[in-house]
Amino acid sequence: MSALRVRSLLATMMFLQYAVWGAWTPILALTLGNRLNATGAEIGAVYGVLWLACIITPFIGGQLVDRFMPSQVFLGIAAAVCAGAAWMMSQQQTISGLILWMWVWSVFFAPTLGITNSIAFHHLSKLGRSDVEQERDFAVIRTAGTVGWIVAGVLLTAYLRTRPEVPKGTWAPYEEFQLTALFGVLLTVLAFLLPNTPPAREAKNPWAFTKAFALFKTVPGFLAFMLISFVVSTEFQFFYLLSAPFLSHAGVTDNLVPMTKTISQVFEIISLAVFLPISLKYLGMRKTLVLGVLAWPLRYIIFAIGQPLWLVIASLAFHGIGFAFVFVTSQIYVDRVASTDIRASAQSLLTLVTLGFGNWLGTLFSGWLKDRYTTLVPDPNNPAQMIPGEVNWSMIFIVPAVLTILCGIAFWFTFREPKVEGSHEGMAEMEPAQA
Repeated sequence: MSALRVRSLLATMMFLQYAVWGAWTPILALTLGNRLNATGAEIGAVYGVLWLACIITPFIGGQLVDRFMPSQVFLGIAAAVCAGAAWMMSQQQTISGLILWMWVWSVFFAPTLGITNSIAFHHLSKLGRSDVEQERDFAVIRTAGTVGWIVAGVLLTAYLRTRPEVPKGTWAPYEEFQLTALFGVLLTVLAFLLPNTPPAREAKNPWAFTKAFALFKTVPGFLAFMLISFVVSTEFQFFYLLSAPFLSHAGVTDNLVPMTKTISQVFEIISLAVFLPISLKYLGMRKTLVLGVLAWPLRYIIFAIGQPLWLVIASLAFHGIGFAFVFVTSQIYVDRVASTDIRASAQSLLTLVTLGFGNWLGTLFSGWLKDRYTTLVPDPNNPAQMIPGEVNWSMIFIVPAVLTILCGIAFWFTFREPKVEGSHEGMAEMEPAQA
C-alpha cells in the first residue's frame, strides 16, 4: 500500500472519528432542553457518561488490542455498535433511556479515541520517516479530526434547516444522533479498509500510568500544575454543556447553533498552526498557559454580558485559542518534565486527571449551577408539573470566569518553565482531546 494511500486512509479515519463525536456534542443540551424540558442536572448526567467511560474503558480497549485482536478490527466492531446505539438514542423519549444507550455508545467509543491515535502512529512509523516527520504527519492527520467536527456541525445545520421546527416541549427524534449513526456506519466500513495493525507481542500494563506519580516528588511545581489543570478542565465543561442553550437565548436561531459553534474549531486549527508555535517560541510555556487560561474568562464575561450578538458569536474564537494554548501546551510540558521511560505514563496521568475526572465533575457542576439559577414554571401541557423556565445566564457564567481567572493567576505564580534537555523538543503523542 502506497504511503499516500496510507496517509489518506488515516486522515479519513480521524475525520470520521471526530465527526461521530462532533455530530451531537455541541447541540444536544439545547435539544434536550427544548424537547424533554431537561434540567441542568439531567443534561449533565447525559454528558457525564462519556467522561466516566473515558476513565474506565481505555484500559479495557487497550488490553484487547494488545492481546487479542488487530486494532482496526476492534475499531470496526466498536464503530458498528456505536452506530446502533446512536440510532437507539435518537428514538429515546426519556432521560433514563437516553442515559442507558449513551452508556453503550460511550463504552465502545471511549477506547477508540486512543486506539485511532495508536493506529496512526503505528503506520506512520512504518513509512521510514524520522520522528520529526512522523510528528508532523500526525499533526496533519489529527487536524482532519477537527475538520470532521466542523463538517458535522455544518451538515447538521443544513439538515435542520430542511425540516420544520419542532415546537418547544414537543418530542421528535434527535437529528444529531441520526447523523452520529450515519457517520458511525461510514467509520465501520472505513475501519475494515485500513491496513492491518496486529496485536502487540507483549500486552501493556493497564495501570502503567501510576509510574508517573514519581513526578510529584521529583518535579518542582508538578503537583500545583496538576491541581490547576484539574480545576481548569472542570470549567471547560461550561462551554460544552451550556453554550448551545445560551446561544439560543442570545438570539442565534436553533437550527444555526451547530454551524455557529464551529467557529471554535476553526480558531482551534488556526491557533495550533500559527499562534501556539509563535507563543511557545517567544513567550515560553508559562505565559502561553496563562494566556490560554485567560482566553476563557474573556469569553465567559462576554457571555455574562450577553450582548451584542455579534460579540457573543465572535467570542467563540476564544475557545479554540484556549484549547490550543492550555491543553496542548500541558501535553508538551508533561513530555518535557518526564523521563523517556515514563513519558507515555505521564501523558496518561494527565489525561485521567483532566479529560477524565475533571470533565466528569465539570459536567455535574455546570449542570447543577444551571439549575441553581433557573426558575421553575408550570408545564403548559401539564400545569401540575414544573419545568425549567427563565435562566440567569449572567450569574452562571460569572462563576467559571472567576475560577479561570484565579487559575491563570495560580499558573503565573506556581508554574516553573521546564528545561529543554538535549535535542528533544517534539510534541508528545496527544491523547484524545475535545475538539
